[in-house]
Amino acid sequence: MKNSSQMFGGVAAAAITAMLPLDAALAQSSNAAEATELDEIVVTATRRGKPLLETAASITVQSTAELRKKGFVVGTDEFRGVPGVFFRRNEGDNEEFPFIAIRGITGNHGNDTFLALVDGVPFVGPDEEVLLYEVPYAAIDTIEIVRGPVSALYGRGGIAGAVNYRTRSITSDRGEVAVGVGNEGFTRFDAQLDRSFDGGAGISLSATYEDFEGWREHSQRELASIFFKGTVPVGDRGTLNGYLTYFERKAEVPGAIPTLADGTIVDVGGGAETFLGWLPTYNDVDGMIGAVKYEHRVSESLTLQFTGQARQFDSDASLNFYDFFEFDPENTIMGVNGFASVNEAQVLFGEATASWTAGRHSIIAGLSGERTELDEQDRWSGEIDPFFTGECGFRFYAILIDYSTGEVVNDTPDNTCFVRGELRTVGDTTNTFYGAFIQDEIALTKNWTLTLGLRYDEFDRDVDFSVIGTQPVDQQATGDADAVTPKASLSYSYDNGILYGSYGRGFNSNFGPVWQWEPDRYAREEKPTTIDSYELGWKGRTANGHVEWETAVFYLEQTDRRIFVSNPDLTGPPTLATTGQKYSSRGLEAALRFRPTERTSGVFTYTYVDPEWDELIIAGSFGAPDVDFSGVTPTGVPEHMFYVELEHELTNWVTARMTYEWYDDYYVDLSNSVKTGSYDLLGASATFALPANDNLTVDVSITNLLDDEYFFFFGGSRTAVTHVSPGVPRLARATLRWRF
Repeated sequence: MKNSSQMFGGVAAAAITAMLPLDAALAQSSNAAEATELDEIVVTATRRGKPLLETAASITVQSTAELRKKGFVVGTDEFRGVPGVFFRRNEGDNEEFPFIAIRGITGNHGNDTFLALVDGVPFVGPDEEVLLYEVPYAAIDTIEIVRGPVSALYGRGGIAGAVNYRTRSITSDRGEVAVGVGNEGFTRFDAQLDRSFDGGAGISLSATYEDFEGWREHSQRELASIFFKGTVPVGDRGTLNGYLTYFERKAEVPGAIPTLADGTIVDVGGGAETFLGWLPTYNDVDGMIGAVKYEHRVSESLTLQFTGQARQFDSDASLNFYDFFEFDPENTIMGVNGFASVNEAQVLFGEATASWTAGRHSIIAGLSGERTELDEQDRWSGEIDPFFTGECGFRFYAILIDYSTGEVVNDTPDNTCFVRGELRTVGDTTNTFYGAFIQDEIALTKNWTLTLGLRYDEFDRDVDFSVIGTQPVDQQATGDADAVTPKASLSYSYDNGILYGSYGRGFNSNFGPVWQWEPDRYAREEKPTTIDSYELGWKGRTANGHVEWETAVFYLEQTDRRIFVSNPDLTGPPTLATTGQKYSSRGLEAALRFRPTERTSGVFTYTYVDPEWDELIIAGSFGAPDVDFSGVTPTGVPEHMFYVELEHELTNWVTARMTYEWYDDYYVDLSNSVKTGSYDLLGASATFALPANDNLTVDVSITNLLDDEYFFFFGGSRTAVTHVSPGVPRLARATLRWRF
């Protein structure tokens, strides 16, 4: 810890002092365009539209249009270059099943440490995690990424941060048609039409189709979507906004590659592009999202807002989960578990808020409610020993694969232990959430602002099981809890910057996936997990707006993480889901944007993060002693991250960009015996505005320009690396856009 603290302080000082020479150098440039990044109006961190420069929180705003120009075209690409955020893509090249860590906080199950929102409405799956493949990316215009808890405003899920996906705004009459092509069979078509009318009314209509054959075997992806949005004035004081989007997404899911315990990647037949698994594998979803918002200006100081959203998703997935118990390198054998699920999910959300300004006080308060219903059927395939008698090898739906040839070796007609599509779980789940919050921004003086906030939430889950473990049953599992989440910040604003200190608490319900509620397998003790976060930040601009910076140091502590132990009650289920783990993280985030000349601009971001398990004791099973992992570093979090982007306008019609990103090694196994995974990527892109027609442009991009081979490492075992997922190779894209 001493070395980490010294490095932390040194890097913080270096990041701040590195900006100082640029002030004098760039102050001489009088022709540079005024910077606008910190003038971006953001709403996520405060629920009020405020410029970044005036917001006492760490926020990055990403434009989907700009991301596409650079060749970043799939989910999780929005996190590239964002300080404090690291992602690993598991068995898929896109937004299938990524693991995302914000400020060093990792999840219990999937992405349950941050809150996704669509236009400020929570977008959380029935299993209380963020499912990025359900985000309607084609309808998204900008993305606000907040680091730090937001539960005091939005409730559960906002434990380490929030990602607000904002749909397109209707600003003027415009239209656009875009056609994109690329290697590995990539094609994309976009069409958008916006129209505004007298009196403030307007409509936006867009449609998207995309097809990608994929660079790995069985990694094709196809999607189609349509989006409609409208705004209508209601009288002199009201405005009604609404949107409706429908999309279909069909994606094959490539498999993992096994490793030795020390992280050595084994040689597999066909290399990184090969498929090692049991077919078919896919993750298909079609969904519809509808939302309406009515805003009424009661007076100059009081505004009421009512928001409603409805979501419907139908999913059909067939997947392979890597089974490290079956790895046998002497015989070139690896294992997966065959899993299939069909489910229907419906979500209803409603919220009422009031914004009131009186003297020095700017108050926002609200009530919200959400109800999620999930009907799910789960099936398993593989070699199974249902009563663990040893007759079938003590296996749990194991599918054995010879990774030198890709052949499935135990799916044979004479293997009576191998089952296909065995129905194991059928359940109907209902989650309900209710919350109330209030926040007051108090202008203490012209420069000092104090913000205080508080929220209270109640939530519960009811699950009706009709099948458990292949047997018809009639059992119910229930759980409920509540949470109180405060926040406070004090900021000092000056002409071109802001200094602030903040405290916030975030919480998650700790419910987890529905299968962890099966009464014959799990007993539960419900308690939400919380994070207490402390942050000091400084951001501003200098040199006539040609240099902008954001920097923050943070410390956060998570308590009551969910943990599974052997149930001490021998008359109950064998596993107890309880709480008690403690986890902390500290670090530095820095971002610098600069424009040395009228035609040149750049971005540099750096992250240092130092997480630690403060208390992690894994109870032994079947009489084995407990294992104490307290003090180790959590897996999947690199210590250092860099991102650099340079853009230069070569001529009036050609703009070129370069991006470089580097990620440090990270621990892969819980015992911290293996640290690996470092990689860096170089990208290039350019935009050509055709001289013959100002309305025609061409975007060209190449990601992973040097075609470097890299992997995302995972450790399914506490003491060993188990498998990797290969990173995406060099991909080239070209898009022709016609604006009218």
